[in-house]
Amino acid sequence: MRFRFIGALVVVSIVGIVSLVGAAGAQSEYTAQVIPKVNVVTGGTFSIVGGTTGPTNNWIDFENLGPGTVQTKTLTLGVTANGAWQVTVTKSRDLKDDTTGSSIASTSFTFTSNGPVGPTYRASATEFGPGAIPASVVTSGSAVVGCNVSVVYKLDVPSSQPPGYYTAPYHTYTLIVTGL
Repeated sequence: MRFRFIGALVVVSIVGIVSLVGAAGAQSEYTAQVIPKVNVVTGGTFSIVGGTTGPTNNWIDFENLGPGTVQTKTLTLGVTANGAWQVTVTKSRDLKDDTTGSSIASTSFTFTSNGPVGPTYRASATEFGPGAIPASVVTSGSAVVGCNVSVVYKLDVPSSQPPGYYTAPYHTYTLIVTGL
């Protein structure tokens, strides 16, 4: 009887071990769910893509010009917007020589703008907007990705202009995205 008891114990033990090993290898699944959500707001990106030089890459350098000279330089702005947009520019002052106080009149330093088909650009020579009064560079554009806007600066140095080192810090460009 003792052998039957030991035999039964061995059989029960083997069945128990096989059951545990089988249970440990059984597949279990658990699930969870999420709801992705985003609130896309009106906006865009704006950058200076080209046309500048200098240590901080923010100069539009006309270099050495003599009186009676007319020269153009092109600044390229990169625009991405998810709705209607416009670009404006203001100036802090006219071109001025800080040593002598001489300046170049606003009428002699103007811009036009152009770019790909779609937006409305400034086709005629326009003075840079003084302080709180911005001048329009682009008056209307619709949603766009990677639009390059060219701002063509034109400097007409008057024949009577005194020599000097003239600067006009700053021309501030602003992208305004008004909605979808």
